[in-house]
Amino acid sequence: MERYKIQVSYRLNGMRVDHAMAESIPGMSRRRAKAIIDTGGVYLNTKRMRVASRTVGKGDHIEVEYNPELFKPKTKEQLSLLASDILYQDEQLFVINKPAGLPSQATRDQAILHVVPVLEKLLRSLDLTPGDLQLVHRLDKDTTGCLIIARNKKAMTLLTDQFREKTMAKTYHALAYGMVDADFEEICQLSSIQANSGRVKVMKHGGKTSHTKFKVLQTFPKIQATLLECTPVTGRSHQIRVHLEKNKFPLIGDKVYGEAHRGKLPEALDACVTHQLLHAHTLVFTHPERPEKISVTAPYPASFAAFLTQASTL
Repeated sequence: MERYKIQVSYRLNGMRVDHAMAESIPGMSRRRAKAIIDTGGVYLNTKRMRVASRTVGKGDHIEVEYNPELFKPKTKEQLSLLASDILYQDEQLFVINKPAGLPSQATRDQAILHVVPVLEKLLRSLDLTPGDLQLVHRLDKDTTGCLIIARNKKAMTLLTDQFREKTMAKTYHALAYGMVDADFEEICQLSSIQANSGRVKVMKHGGKTSHTKFKVLQTFPKIQATLLECTPVTGRSHQIRVHLEKNKFPLIGDKVYGEAHRGKLPEALDACVTHQLLHAHTLVFTHPERPEKISVTAPYPASFAAFLTQASTL
């Protein structure tokens, strides 16, 4: 861990906290300073603060504590799958438990691997022939859980048809801020992802119809949080996340739609939130080659499981 203590002098008086950090800590950039503030690693006069634009005055004390490993760029080697992440496999398809941080498909940054090449690498390490791997559907980069990869184009087409025809059953588990007192559903019109903000907007007119059903699985009154089962009827981008925000129950750990609620959890629980706590829990579909129903459930990632364990003890 890196630790620094800064006493605000006349020179730093009136500066933003992130600027004061950059001025006082060797090698610290303003961007890095803001990122440390966002992760909860900065205390102003012994109180944790998360507002980078907050100004400081002479005599204030800034304490900084962070793990520099968190800010190292992810390399190809760090984006990986384990054999235990393969939840189901046969001659036609794989279902994997996608970890947070691994993109489903290629991004603009060619240095970042995505699911298919990472799975190919794992299969070769296990002396298995990957085949012609085809991504059947997508999960957001920081969403975990069940993801189907076909082993040939025919299987991919047949499985994609099930998504389009809504004959594939999908359930997600989500940890949300707030106390949800009853099951509910949301139907609204959504925009596509906005290029300038990366957000999806709720539209009064236009857009595409979106529909999600929400079921309460467990509530945590002491921390004002709820574990929900989410069943998307449609499959729009960011759908579950936007529907939760619209109903004032934003997803915990969501840096796009839940950022305003950061800092509302006890410190021990806050440390568990390393990504958005949305998990593709179960998939039920028909095998592409035979009339057989396949049901696959993905175990929670360590961060999600740790959050539930600690929240249940409070």
